[in-house]
Amino acid sequence: MNYRLPLLGTLVAATLTGCATTNKQPVVEKVLTHDGDVNIIWQNPAKFSDIRSTTFLQSKFQNYLFTELTDALGHVADHHFGKNMQLDLQVTNLDLAGDVQPTFGGTAEDIRVVSQLYPPKISFDYVLRRDGKVVKSGSEKLNDMNFLFGIQPITSDPFPYEREMLQNWFLQTIKPALK
Repeated sequence: MNYRLPLLGTLVAATLTGCATTNKQPVVEKVLTHDGDVNIIWQNPAKFSDIRSTTFLQSKFQNYLFTELTDALGHVADHHFGKNMQLDLQVTNLDLAGDVQPTFGGTAEDIRVVSQLYPPKISFDYVLRRDGKVVKSGSEKLNDMNFLFGIQPITSDPFPYEREMLQNWFLQTIKPALK
């Protein structure tokens, strides 16, 4: 009976002195990705509306997502940019197409259900430069309410709706400023 009080005191002291700590992941406030003449700063990804992973570790999924979208925009820019062109974006919010739903034990992971109710959305500021001088700049809040209309090709490309939305924005907004 007398050993319980010292044991309880030791446990309380260990907890108060920090021996029992939790392993928290550091919060990343900015992630920079680039592809050729396109640079994207992903500002506060932890606060984005929906970039939730269903199968990967969240930090790896985030890096994969950001790299894929940057590569998609860089690919379009490579075809249209001349010498000394640069496009910088600062993304402030991203909401992937669909919504993550639990499987209630059906599988180990949750699934992303894609429907018209959950269109892809992205908010960002951009600056287009030629020879270091600003050609065009602005802020955008893109969403594609019609992302499921039309013929949907069968593809293994990741993030096809977000990719198409960014590429269409480039062709409609940036390409005309290149002339």
